[in-house]
Amino acid sequence: MPREGGVPDGTGQPLGATGYGYVRVGPTILPVWLLWLMAALLAVGGVTAYVLLNSSPEPSQQAVDVVPSTVPPPSPDVDFVPPADGDSPSASDISPSPDDASAIVEEFYQDINDHDFAAAWDLGGKNIGGSSYSEWVAGYDTTASIELSAVNTESPGQVSADLRATQSDGSVRVYQGTYTVSDGVIVGADITLK
Repeated sequence: MPREGGVPDGTGQPLGATGYGYVRVGPTILPVWLLWLMAALLAVGGVTAYVLLNSSPEPSQQAVDVVPSTVPPPSPDVDFVPPADGDSPSASDISPSPDDASAIVEEFYQDINDHDFAAAWDLGGKNIGGSSYSEWVAGYDTTASIELSAVNTESPGQVSADLRATQSDGSVRVYQGTYTVSDGVIVGADITLK
């Protein structure tokens, strides 16, 4: 008569063994070779996983030749088309937005300081000069430089400014007034000597 667990008395087999190449696993009786096959498959699968994970380096571990760059990457918000002739544009070639009245006035005086009177004339000198181009340019003959010390936009198209005009003899003239900007050019000015 079998004792508890299904092993006959006096067979000398451990509890759970059914004899004749079978093993009891819970209520199921399985052949021993199946357990050995499952153990072998688990072992082979584990070794394969280990080898696959450690045989090819991750992208961060691969050797890469890196040349450091001092040029920042271009901003994705800016569309840049290089000039066709290969020259880079000068500061006077890049005009401010027509909506930025303060930038128009600043560019106007930068053009005068750079002696780019044609650009300054086009940016509004022709509207506030009150004379011909040659007479307007001659008006800056004794001016060495102009410093725009304060530019404030009071309302759209209106800019108040304080100017310090250094003359060729070293003297300084201070001007104050208001500029009116429309469609990207200075269309009017009310400037007085302080």
